[in-house]
Amino acid sequence: MTVNPIEKTLLYSLLRADFKSFVIKVFNEVSANSTYLDNWHIDVICHELMDTFEGRQNRLIINIPPRYMKSIICSVAFPAFILGHNPKATIIAVSYSEELASKLALDCKKVIESSWYQDVFPGTKLSKNKKSTNDFEMTKGGGRYATSVNGTLTGRGADYIIIDDPIKPMDAFSDLMREKTNDWYGSTLYSRLNNKNEGKIIVIMQRLHHEDFTGYLLETDSSFKHIKMPAISEEDEIWTVKNRITKDEKAFKRAKNEPLHHKREDITRLYQSKEYMGEFNFAGQYQQNPMPREGGIIKKKWFKFYNEEQLWKSIKKNEIKVNCIIQSWDTASKIAEHNDYSVCITVLRDCSGNSYILECYREKLEFPALIRKIAQKHDLAKEKYKNRIIVLIEEQASGTSLIQELKHKNRIYPIGIKPEYDKESRLISVSHLIENGTCLFPDNYPHWWLDFEKELLTFPRSKHDDQCDALSQALSHKLRTPLENPADWIFGV
Repeated sequence: MTVNPIEKTLLYSLLRADFKSFVIKVFNEVSANSTYLDNWHIDVICHELMDTFEGRQNRLIINIPPRYMKSIICSVAFPAFILGHNPKATIIAVSYSEELASKLALDCKKVIESSWYQDVFPGTKLSKNKKSTNDFEMTKGGGRYATSVNGTLTGRGADYIIIDDPIKPMDAFSDLMREKTNDWYGSTLYSRLNNKNEGKIIVIMQRLHHEDFTGYLLETDSSFKHIKMPAISEEDEIWTVKNRITKDEKAFKRAKNEPLHHKREDITRLYQSKEYMGEFNFAGQYQQNPMPREGGIIKKKWFKFYNEEQLWKSIKKNEIKVNCIIQSWDTASKIAEHNDYSVCITVLRDCSGNSYILECYREKLEFPALIRKIAQKHDLAKEKYKNRIIVLIEEQASGTSLIQELKHKNRIYPIGIKPEYDKESRLISVSHLIENGTCLFPDNYPHWWLDFEKELLTFPRSKHDDQCDALSQALSHKLRTPLENPADWIFGV
């Protein structure tokens, strides 16, 4: 299709002058398999970035749910737009992982190398001497350097620092990981600005914790402008943007309880996400309003109970199909009063993904007695439930030795679990299963229930955490069906 030269000239003039038009063009370049869906929030983000680009503000935080084009706008289109207008500008772009940082850098480089971009900004060209994906330079000295949090920045300077999702959702619940991110910014990243007064810092992320990177900046630096876009509006909103070409202002109104972008996620789908994710996670990631955990992570009102007699009747009638029985162990090797218990949570997992807590065993046991007890519990469950038994043991400290002993002496083959996160983060990651009722508890209040309930409701401030850890380990274990990989199914049967 031949494009009229006059139309082509007008289009390129529009792309040079209007950042939102440029964003749409970039989206179509890097997301060829997706359809662009226009919405007012894109206008607002573009307006705020242009205010930053034109020097009306130097510090900006945008909090918005995932999958609303934040990275394409801020980490791909905005650096390309900056370099198009000023190929001498230096940009540092940061994300939580090297993989994500590289993906965004690759997309930005792809835009700059495109024929249409070269026509729009003929003065901006990649240097042949330095054109790696994560560290490309322009012929006039500017460039974009991509790194991850805690990455190397020695010798680097920047006119713009763009921080896009500086911490993973799971890491945000770790005090250590949050502090590492915040400390790295204060001790290393901030010092990379070429000019502290005129240099720009843009942060765009979903909220994950009330003390996450956004929380840290709002507490320590009042110069940041804060834009908060919840998935479901919590009050009536009015957003005003300015057209850079016509100089006209336009107001976008959103009533309370309206979705952020109904074509992407309507209100029904958002409430489904809330049910699936749980109230705590949804409040942060979608509503940008992370709740401080006053009291426990788990709420008593979430508990859903099952009747044991009715459960087994339903199984016998094939109304409920059993996938497996899980015995999840949190082990301790000493029995001193101050040490934790060894705990075994027995869970029936059905083929629909529901987990029925059958039993909680808890006792302080020395290593030899612990081995005998694990073998005994396994054999009793195998006999009682007539089903395959999956034994999970945390593969740390005494757990590694336990696994070896059980394999060699008892022909029981536990699955060793190497946790990636702390105990608090692990329980948070499965809390939605309790909240949405897919984890059920016995309604006959067995002898172990009171201690179990107390620990669950008061964690992480409970005296012991062994029952919570065994539960989160059981609920987070991803099952495979025998048809997927039969060689993986070794359960000491």
